[in-house]
Amino acid sequence: MTLTAVAFIVGAYLLGAIPTSYLVARFLKGVDIRESGSGNVGASNLSEHVGRWIGIPVGLFDLIIKATVPILLAKFLDQSITVQAAVGLAAVLGHNWSPYLQMTGGRGISTVIGVMVAFLMWPEILIGIALVGIIGTLWLKDMALWMFVMILALPVMAYLFNFFDLFERDMTLVILFACLAIALLAKRLTANWERPEQGYNWRVFLYRILWDRDVRRQEEWTRRGIEGEVT
Repeated sequence: MTLTAVAFIVGAYLLGAIPTSYLVARFLKGVDIRESGSGNVGASNLSEHVGRWIGIPVGLFDLIIKATVPILLAKFLDQSITVQAAVGLAAVLGHNWSPYLQMTGGRGISTVIGVMVAFLMWPEILIGIALVGIIGTLWLKDMALWMFVMILALPVMAYLFNFFDLFERDMTLVILFACLAIALLAKRLTANWERPEQGYNWRVFLYRILWDRDVRRQEEWTRRGIEGEVT
């Protein structure tokens, strides 16, 4: 691997690690977003506790600037598909486990979508919108479980689209999205290293892996106050 390739990957990690939501919450409200609601350092938790009007631009920054732009830049400078994939993975890992915040961070959903945009994976994006946006959010009013389904489906879809010659997918992308799925599931399980109030048990791990929270009720989790109380 060339020095240029290493620089791209390290740079993508450090860029992805910029805790956008944390910085915005500190600047606008003077709060640590990790101590509010889900504790997620991402646009969704920021929207819940600072304002929905700010969540959209922050989410777009995490999507476009952290993920899409570095990959496209690597592609423009004739880096291999392997390096491009490594750049995308590094951006998500940086967002999820930021060295600027003692290895805490977001859930990586926006940055993963940014990776998909960079690789023009529009069929997967449209299926994700159907699963998470329409079924999960509009119909069932709880997107977390369907996000879990989408995470597992990403590498499978990339493989099947290529296998059946529906859409050309380099096997490097299949491997990339398998790695991204592992990273997103690992983030769900570890959260931000927050110990559950009731301690670790099989129920907590089940809730985390399926619903991305420590309790069954979504509102009880997302509405937790700054000091941890339910608001």
